[in-house]
Amino acid sequence: MRDGGTRGATALYVWGASGRTQRHMGAGFEGQGRDLSVLWTELPLVLLAGMLTPPTVWLLTMRLLHGHGRLRYRALAAAVCTAGVLALSVWGLHTWANPPDPDHIPLSGSPVSDLDA
Repeated sequence: MRDGGTRGATALYVWGASGRTQRHMGAGFEGQGRDLSVLWTELPLVLLAGMLTPPTVWLLTMRLLHGHGRLRYRALAAAVCTAGVLALSVWGLHTWANPPDPDHIPLSGSPVSDLDA
């Protein structure tokens, strides 16, 4: 099982590489939309969730499976559950931090605008 620093670094990377965070940190045109409050609102929550969610899932799975089968099978089940929850957490964070831009979604998938026809 990885340490908390690696999980926190993964969460920090996904959050920091997102378009939403880049806009808040001033990556827009001439710093438009700069909102540094994300450093003390979103960042601590992302780091805490990244560091605490996997061990919590591991412990809950081991606790729920206590007395059901051999320890190595319980540990394997806990590892699979933890990996699944970690993957879903990273996907959820990525989806939340990179919302779709309605200006760039084609209505029919054609290369020309649907409004031009």
